[in-house]
Amino acid sequence: MALAIGIALFFTNPFIVSRTLNWWETDPYNSAIITQPYDVAVVLGGSLRYFDDHTQRPVYSMSVDRLLQGIALYKQGKVRKILLSGGSGMVFSPEEKESVVLEKVLLQSGIPAADILIENDSRNTYENAVNSAKMLNASHPNGRFLLVTSAFHMRRSLACFQKTGLQIDAFPVDEKAGIRPLTPDNTIVPDAQCLVSWDMLFHEWFGMITYKLAGYI
Repeated sequence: MALAIGIALFFTNPFIVSRTLNWWETDPYNSAIITQPYDVAVVLGGSLRYFDDHTQRPVYSMSVDRLLQGIALYKQGKVRKILLSGGSGMVFSPEEKESVVLEKVLLQSGIPAADILIENDSRNTYENAVNSAKMLNASHPNGRFLLVTSAFHMRRSLACFQKTGLQIDAFPVDEKAGIRPLTPDNTIVPDAQCLVSWDMLFHEWFGMITYKLAGYI
């Protein structure tokens, strides 16, 4: 019983998971330091949960910051084009392509169709990298590229892109750790939401191991 309580307290402790996220996540930075615009920002999928046919609206995930920051980079003149990389990761809805849905969001945000590239065949991070690299090598040889994805997902994503040989810089977003004041609710009060963060971390760690064994990174 004591062991079970100890494990529960450990995995619901916000300070512990926050420090672990700080260690794992790739450090974000202010886009103001980008002085020369990139040719293309590659925005990885994961921003969309599904498209609601009843309301005719996209329903976003917790990682929608990937999309929002990609739009912001374009509006700030830090990137010239956006490549949306993401097909369907759902076994029972292979026809629902995330990048196709999000293309409409970019158009509604005032981004011209000529500045939007679509890669809608990938089902995972490895395929994001392979398919995007193939497109960019053909359309922008020797171009400058920026990879936009969640800070917790950047290590695996960047490793996949580097494996393809494509030269690309990281722009981490959607940081989960952030700066937390050392108040009781952020240090000692158990929070069940911490379990979501641990699940995310374990998914990434397992992904790193399996991708390494598969030769993807």
